[in-house]
Amino acid sequence: MNEVDALIKEKVVPMRKRLVEGLLQKHPHILGVVDKYMTGKNNKIGVRITENGSTVGEYTFNLSGLQVSDVEYGVLSSGLHHPFGIIKPYLIIEKDVMEKVLNEEYSFSIEPIATTLKFMPDLTIKFLR
Repeated sequence: MNEVDALIKEKVVPMRKRLVEGLLQKHPHILGVVDKYMTGKNNKIGVRITENGSTVGEYTFNLSGLQVSDVEYGVLSSGLHHPFGIIKPYLIIEKDVMEKVLNEEYSFSIEPIATTLKFMPDLTIKFLR
């Protein structure tokens, strides 16, 4: 397992789990509905980590509701099911930006939208065919 794989496994996935659990507790009516809608649909999101523009890791996050149930390392796949079909978004993020995101867990827990907006200029969202 390389450094980026360890970052995903040991930091990103646990942080996401804590944040989703906290948001579900704070907003059970809204996010509870989204969680139930997404459960059992084989949703997955791809992430490409880059360093100075070169790819250093690709990952597929398999979702069970809003939570990550499994991570596929070295695989970039995506598929979110919605009423009109499937979209296949994946995120491209520089490793140093990912590390900055990890240092903002508290901010994400109290101001998730504002903190997300802070990082949006550093993220690229593309779609698989």
